[in-house]
Amino acid sequence: MTQTATPIESHPPKIMGRSRRLPFNQRAVFDQIFHSGGGFVLDFSDRTMAEWFDENFGLSIFQERFQMEGSSKGKTLRGFVEAAEPRLVAQILRALWQYRRALNGYAETDPSEEARLEAWLEQFTHELENASSMNLDDALKDFSRDTTLPKLRASIAADLVAEKPDVALDRVHTYCVKRFRDLLASRNQPVDATTPLHAIFGTFGKALRDEGAVSEFALPTLRVQHKLFEGLNQARNKRSFAHDNELLPVSEAQFIIDCVLASLAFIERIEAARERETTGRDDEILF
Repeated sequence: MTQTATPIESHPPKIMGRSRRLPFNQRAVFDQIFHSGGGFVLDFSDRTMAEWFDENFGLSIFQERFQMEGSSKGKTLRGFVEAAEPRLVAQILRALWQYRRALNGYAETDPSEEARLEAWLEQFTHELENASSMNLDDALKDFSRDTTLPKLRASIAADLVAEKPDVALDRVHTYCVKRFRDLLASRNQPVDATTPLHAIFGTFGKALRDEGAVSEFALPTLRVQHKLFEGLNQARNKRSFAHDNELLPVSEAQFIIDCVLASLAFIERIEAARERETTGRDDEILF
């Protein structure tokens, strides 16, 4: 009796490359979608392309960092795909697809070919989102029933994905104040509403030390975080939208926020372990 082989479910090959997000062998599909192979992009002129990116995303598309291969519209768009925050790239490519669908004469005449391109783009944007290095979900939590918290987190995430860390700086500070006050309250150590962020963190750091929650190897680094949050406090007061200030340069704001997010993600792992010890659960490994 001959058995029929069960078909193996195959997954489409990954689009993103190891060294480039849009490798050479995938460019033809990308250019077919956005009509960008000859240096053009859909029906845009230089002016209307700049306006579309600015009006819809507050982004200056013709930046030098996006023009590593040239300054044409097509090369600039592909450079943007390579250089910008992956989640932002995914958002914009999906919006460009919707813009393309509204145009006459840019969709494929064969519906099956149009469906193939749409599936390719959906896979590519999904891969881009998964490639993002920002650990927002690990660092920013809905830790209480404070109804402003989800809006605060969403606002921070939107600006960070849009590569506007200078704009997000004051709200990152607000989140940190809320989080460390909550963590101290859970230890029956409430702090005064006027206490600055770095002092709040200093009290929290001492609590971690006294609890033995951090080993002798990580404790010196944790102590340094006091200076990090002092710097965030100063930047918030003097170089953010918290007051009528000149904003911090984007690269410096991003550096501060990257450090803060890494610190918050570590603290959340500590708190998760503490909660497991309190509840007797042990279904997750801290390190």
